[in-house]
Amino acid sequence: MNELALFDGVPVRKTAIPWTNTMGTEEENAVVDVMRSGILSDFVAVRGDKFLGGSRVKKLEKAFCERFSTQYAITVNSATTALHTAIAACEIGPGDEVLVSPYTMTASASAILMNGAVPIFVDIDRERYTMDPLQIEKWITPNTKAILTVNIFGLPSDLPAIMKIARKHNLYVIEDNAQAPGATINGKEAGTIADIGVFSLNYHKVIHSGEGGVLLTNNKDLAYRCQLMRNHGEVILDESDDMDTVALGNNYRMSEIHAAIGIEQLKKLDGFLKTRRELAERLTQGLKFVKGLKGVFIPKGYTHSYYVYPIQFDSEIWGISREIFAKAIASEGFPLGIGYVKPIYLMNMYKHKHVYNHTQYPFSLIEKSTQKYEKGVCPVTENMHYNTLLVADVCRVPYTKDNIDEFLLAITKVWNNRKALKEYEKNCICRT
Repeated sequence: MNELALFDGVPVRKTAIPWTNTMGTEEENAVVDVMRSGILSDFVAVRGDKFLGGSRVKKLEKAFCERFSTQYAITVNSATTALHTAIAACEIGPGDEVLVSPYTMTASASAILMNGAVPIFVDIDRERYTMDPLQIEKWITPNTKAILTVNIFGLPSDLPAIMKIARKHNLYVIEDNAQAPGATINGKEAGTIADIGVFSLNYHKVIHSGEGGVLLTNNKDLAYRCQLMRNHGEVILDESDDMDTVALGNNYRMSEIHAAIGIEQLKKLDGFLKTRRELAERLTQGLKFVKGLKGVFIPKGYTHSYYVYPIQFDSEIWGISREIFAKAIASEGFPLGIGYVKPIYLMNMYKHKHVYNHTQYPFSLIEKSTQKYEKGVCPVTENMHYNTLLVADVCRVPYTKDNIDEFLLAITKVWNNRKALKEYEKNCICRT
């Protein structure tokens, strides 16, 4: 048991714990009811009640409003289209800039480009992994119209500080809350603190309907513009006397099937979060006794949804690289993510400013470029991704507290074999 599985020893777990379907009979029955009704979607892009969708879409929106204590909920077919809708609802377009985190799924920034605006990347806090408020104001220009902050890994951003800065500069704030449903700041739900919040119902999120997204806001005008964006709003505007509102809509509508599943999944959110938090707390306590590994930091007054569990690795203490550590842990039955996602501004699309055809639109609309998309722009993000961060997907069903103990045992086993791993890594380097 002391010999690493990497060196042909017996692994702590012979197989990794698989992904588990969180759907139950409730979701199955809800889908069957929709199928039997024959109405799989009930949107029509004309003025009238059906402009806002069918009965299950409306029921899901009402359920989100009640669960998260907001006035308006607008369902869409993904969190990506929700982000696009949110930015459009804030009337952001060509010639504008939006501040955004560089350490998130590309959609957070791509949605800005889709509206003809330019993303400006703000470095992250080294403990929270969310946008660092201390880095925001240096990137604000006369072109800045909004801050799009991402509640990453399940922890809300420092929204009190971000909102204060935004109000000072008259900026909208959009929360990408895809990974943090049910997380809170001083009892206030993440995704409801900014001007508009975005939730995801993608299949690997805490709750899901396969695909889907929800926007939450307390602003009537923003809600209206979101509804226009979702369902070919230019048609509605053409039929009205409203000559001030501008909307180029799309088909971002949620089907009755997805809504029916979402209704049942939302009922289970708090139960799922209870399990995730219990597992995460056990892991956090266990990591306190491990040198060179830093677990989750939770600011006072915050709660975490633990979409995944981030761990910081200190290669100097371990004497081996993060990559070799992850390889050894994976051989024991616990795969780890190395880093998270490549810093967005280092993607070719940003480095070459090439998005549409052979032009440099929308970047070319800014006379003097605000930010160079190159290494060194966000040093904390780059250090996390290339040197420090590991991501553990262990705080979900079907994991149990015993499995967390197994994970901690695997870490201890690797720690006790550091010298052998150091030699192994040295030999690997020599061979290459």
